[in-house]
Amino acid sequence: MRAFGLLLPLALLTACGPTGQRRIDLCAVQALPARPGVDRFGAPPPGVERQAQRQGEVYGPGVFGGYNIRWWGLCGRKADTTDMLLIGPVPWALTKGGARARGRQVSYGTCYHRDDGDGWKTIACRINP
Repeated sequence: MRAFGLLLPLALLTACGPTGQRRIDLCAVQALPARPGVDRFGAPPPGVERQAQRQGEVYGPGVFGGYNIRWWGLCGRKADTTDMLLIGPVPWALTKGGARARGRQVSYGTCYHRDDGDGWKTIACRINP
């Protein structure tokens, strides 16, 4: 009976998360090794960040969200610095976040990921000045 009491909230949380292809995409992007706010490589594609902020769907770690931020659900892995994930416009996804020291953010950046039909790949990461 105790196990049921523990599993019921987990099952309810899972039901609130994204499903289908959206869940697959969210988990695939989060499983990439790039760490926003830490890694710096490649050249950010021009105009993609502005488009993503206007048209993309925003996901984060909070179940209750807020400010149009949806919960990204339960995924096996994610970069320890990821605070937010934007999906869209197709074929782009952006992860945003940064390193923290004693709870305070010490860096912030964006990683740019593209689904080229053969799975998600990280194209670039930049650290905001």
